[in-house]
Amino acid sequence: MHFFFAYYPYICITVLLAGLAFRYVTDPGDWNARSSEIFEKTWLRRGSIIFHYAIILSFFGHIVGLLTPDSVMHALRISMEAHTVVAVGMGMILAPLVVVGLGILLWRRITNEHVWATTVPMDVLVVLLILINGCTGFYQAYVAHFPVFVTVGPWLRSLVVFRPDVVLMETVPLFLQIHVVSAFTLFALIPFSRLVHIFSVPVTYALRPFQIYRRRYAGL
Repeated sequence: MHFFFAYYPYICITVLLAGLAFRYVTDPGDWNARSSEIFEKTWLRRGSIIFHYAIILSFFGHIVGLLTPDSVMHALRISMEAHTVVAVGMGMILAPLVVVGLGILLWRRITNEHVWATTVPMDVLVVLLILINGCTGFYQAYVAHFPVFVTVGPWLRSLVVFRPDVVLMETVPLFLQIHVVSAFTLFALIPFSRLVHIFSVPVTYALRPFQIYRRRYAGL
């Protein structure tokens, strides 16, 4: 356990950063999600919308909820009880959406022979890890309600300051330990999978100049 909660997160983040740099330099043309939209659009659109909105909101919810120091919460006059109620409520909404959205995309990939033909082993591994992460999150939100703000949260903050407090994770249930380890494993796999498109958000699109189209008149 000491390895997974003292060293493994740093290994995963190092692999993430080094892998992104290596892939960008050596193979920038393959920096994409290898979309299979050409083969089937309807279920891809439905599953993607549900999954992407849910996973993005869930990610930032984890960042804000777990990494915000207790002193900031006290300064904002947010009690631990209120913090927990909001977190549980968001989890009960987002966890099922992550699982449902991913389920739709997985069903589409398995049942459509053309989409399945484009599937590589890394795709299967990533989907399984996300599914494990989503299911353990679902269990936490609906069944366990383990107090993560006094265990996982402080542990994550200890990682940020490079002083991992592994003792905090000793009382954490196995399903939540799996949740944490699978999340960091996904970070490490980003540079080697379709997930690399996370870092291809078209933020410069809004800054592009307008394209002017001129109407062609008859006789001109």
